[in-house]
Amino acid sequence: MDTDHSPTPLHDLPPHPRNHPEGCHVSLTTKIEWSDTTWNPVTGCTKVSPGCDHCYAETFAERWRGVEGHHFETGFDMTLRPERLREPENWKKPRRIFVNSMSDLFHDDIPDSFIAEVFATMARTPRHTYQVLTKRHGRMRSLLSQPSFRDNLAAVSPHWPLPHVWLGVSVEDQKWADIRIPALLDTPAAIRFISAEPLLGPVDLAGPIVPGRGRPKLTYWLDGRPHWGPEQTDDRGRVFQKHARGPRIDWVIVGGESGPGARPMHPQWARTIRDQCRQSGVPFLFKQWGTWGVDWPLDNKGRIVAGPRRLGITVADDGTVYQPGDLSYPNGPRYGEAVRAGHDRAHLTGMYRLGKKTAGRVLDGRTWDQYPQPPHNA
Repeated sequence: MDTDHSPTPLHDLPPHPRNHPEGCHVSLTTKIEWSDTTWNPVTGCTKVSPGCDHCYAETFAERWRGVEGHHFETGFDMTLRPERLREPENWKKPRRIFVNSMSDLFHDDIPDSFIAEVFATMARTPRHTYQVLTKRHGRMRSLLSQPSFRDNLAAVSPHWPLPHVWLGVSVEDQKWADIRIPALLDTPAAIRFISAEPLLGPVDLAGPIVPGRGRPKLTYWLDGRPHWGPEQTDDRGRVFQKHARGPRIDWVIVGGESGPGARPMHPQWARTIRDQCRQSGVPFLFKQWGTWGVDWPLDNKGRIVAGPRRLGITVADDGTVYQPGDLSYPNGPRYGEAVRAGHDRAHLTGMYRLGKKTAGRVLDGRTWDQYPQPPHNA
């Protein structure tokens, strides 16, 4: 799972069974900015890419490994929790539900039949909106494209794809964007979204140019590839075709990393994605700066509010040494390296280890909390 999808894990997890009369079958509200609550019919996961390096869910779960009777007695081992499968059916008020914030629904160790039961619960509760986020793009595309998977849900819902289920992939840099986004666009879904959190490098959401016969093909990730629609006949018997567009990204979330060893997100990476979304009319949500922020907070006399205790250096897992103000334009080298590489000093950007709360979630003077519109048949 991504590093920062749960700012306060204690609010997303069930109480200890010894301290709550209903055991571990209670779902609390979440402080995740883009969701109302979480639903975890599975817990546990394994790492697949750099975005997993500082997984909050693993860190939290492993704290309780070996504690007899605790919900996470086995730590972050993959655990199916069938007793939670029908929880959302008891929630009468419509909610945006983040599915498996403590796992990945398309992990190889989760049986197809169990995933089908999760989708059956979602199909039975169209009053909710479900947000399914994965790094296992290949299995998601393969499983949800199977006619048998769709047919098994036909008795529960006449719609496919389910109009209230949003499917997303995690994208931490261009490499994983190029791998996961095409699979997402090839997956049956009513709403497709990406979570660029933790954002560890620049990402161009216009998509790569694909070579081929004749002119190279654009991929149109944010706009949908234009093409001719199906033939239609008007009231005079004339056959015509309208312009149509292929699948596209419907929503983009961006956020920096928080927690111990957090890696900085350069402001330009977030701005570039935001500007591309605005140009294409795609809703954009800026979740957080993370541990590293752009500016020190000042009081009305211009004095730094945060104390000097935050001025220490940070050493990343790859050995990079970050000091206050080190992150520099355009792709994150340290200040001295940027100068030696000939970058314009006017474009150097200082980043400071402020802590998540102080760094906040304001980008260029405002918050960005845009959401996609659900399909008409939702």
